[in-house]
Amino acid sequence: MNNLFEISSDEKNRIMNLHESATKRQYLTLEQSTPIVPTTTSTVFPKQNVGNQFKYGQYESDVVKNSIINLKPKIDEFIKTNGGKQFVVNISAGESNVTNPKGFETKGSLALARANSVKKYFGEIFPDLIKSGVLVIKTPKDVSQVILGKTPYDRTKGDSKNPEKIKQYNLEQFVTFDIQGAGQLSNTTNICNWKVKVSGGAGELSKNYVTTNVKLYGTGTLNFSTGRIPDRLVIMDSSGVITQDTGYVATGPLTTPYKDFKYVPIYVAQLSSVKLKGNESVSGSKIITITANNYDELLQNILVDSKNYKKDFSYGGDEVFLGLQQLKKLCNSGVKEFVIYTIITTEFTPTPFNTKTGDEKVLVYSPVGSTGYSVNGSC
Repeated sequence: MNNLFEISSDEKNRIMNLHESATKRQYLTLEQSTPIVPTTTSTVFPKQNVGNQFKYGQYESDVVKNSIINLKPKIDEFIKTNGGKQFVVNISAGESNVTNPKGFETKGSLALARANSVKKYFGEIFPDLIKSGVLVIKTPKDVSQVILGKTPYDRTKGDSKNPEKIKQYNLEQFVTFDIQGAGQLSNTTNICNWKVKVSGGAGELSKNYVTTNVKLYGTGTLNFSTGRIPDRLVIMDSSGVITQDTGYVATGPLTTPYKDFKYVPIYVAQLSSVKLKGNESVSGSKIITITANNYDELLQNILVDSKNYKKDFSYGGDEVFLGLQQLKKLCNSGVKEFVIYTIITTEFTPTPFNTKTGDEKVLVYSPVGSTGYSVNGSC
């Protein structure tokens, strides 16, 4: 019976090869079907020493400020290409034992003043990044956090003219800064093969009618398909600024019983009502409006044939009949501006996307109807 379990050397190698091949195929399949998740890495902008650019006894310097201005393109690129929501500028300062000028008798006070000047220059050069919290500046809080030199100084012994000691004094008198970021893309999704499908009703007012809110990274295209109910896709940067906006679009053509209208009345009424309330979901330069002085004029604007504005439209259920009643009520209350939307004849509207930082959000607003849309990412 023992012989039944003996495996020859050739058979053993054959089984091992089969196992190795199967394992490789499995890994390749996973790699091709799963979005690559970025690893967490520490990122550091190289340390810069600007201490030797201050004139003797001075703590402000246009030369130092211009040095930081010249570095701005590299710092901007560093922040853009390294993941993470926050970068810390670490400013350090040191002071030698050389006698300070009048006004800075306390050891470390001159170095502290220079560090604070560098902090001020960053505030003037990068105001938006600091305001949004992307850049955080850290400096010594008081003279106890300034690094004091260890090389003794005695002018009566010729230390002020000693080349070796002067070299040490210069090394000990510095102002440096570096920039550190975590380099991680937290709670982000790769745009490649990202898909979302939403259906079943409008968004909630408490969430500003947002039905999709996700952070993406990578380079590709978002294909937005809404059907005949209008929705709006926006891309927002880390500061909350909208960088791309489809406005309200519908990618499905109107059919019976809406053939008389360019836009479904209930959607015009609901979008207009939300805009009246000042909600962010219906705001911005991509929101399309029309002006009408009265109900008849409004009908002429939203009908396919404006001459039919006297026609009986007691059909179409809530979307036509009830929608027209709501529009009439808005007109009678003095409203003259109404929100419409764009009908796209293709199946979807493509939106380009490109970010390495993973800080850009994709949001979809759905304030009207029983929404049903999809967003598909492709690379």
